[in-house]
Amino acid sequence: MRPRPAQPAFVGLGSNVQPERHLRLALVELRAAFGDLERSAVCASPAAGYPGPDYWNLCVRFRTTLPAPELLAWLKALERRLGREPGELRYSPKTLDADLLLLGDLIARDPPLPHPEILTAPYVLGPLAMLVPHQVLPGQTVALEDLWRGHPGAKNLRILRPDPL
Repeated sequence: MRPRPAQPAFVGLGSNVQPERHLRLALVELRAAFGDLERSAVCASPAAGYPGPDYWNLCVRFRTTLPAPELLAWLKALERRLGREPGELRYSPKTLDADLLLLGDLIARDPPLPHPEILTAPYVLGPLAMLVPHQVLPGQTVALEDLWRGHPGAKNLRILRPDPL
């Protein structure tokens, strides 16, 4: 059997519990596991669905030979290693939220790829569009930068300068 070719993976990272610490640790672990990373700027946005501290979000890209279910399992284990409790409420503070957004040009149901929040959540679309503005999502025809330009939530996202990570 031939080895699986490496393909680009895009992961959204977010935190609103000691975000500088948890996002730095996540980047260290991702680099150790997958090598070189490219990343977006760090963006801040209000907590969604509950009153709480702002979230810090960014997007990273790296290459991997892992299939989507294994990569997603690795990301969920990373969340747990950084203090996230299984079964936490969706709308609650998070030490780390790590979501698989894209894996090559894969379109899948389980895990859902492209991740459905890319098109709806400014804290996902904004950092992804900053990282790869000309990228077109599998199954779509419009570049991410154009989707972002017209997104109604764009005004709720601010780039943190200087970069805190």
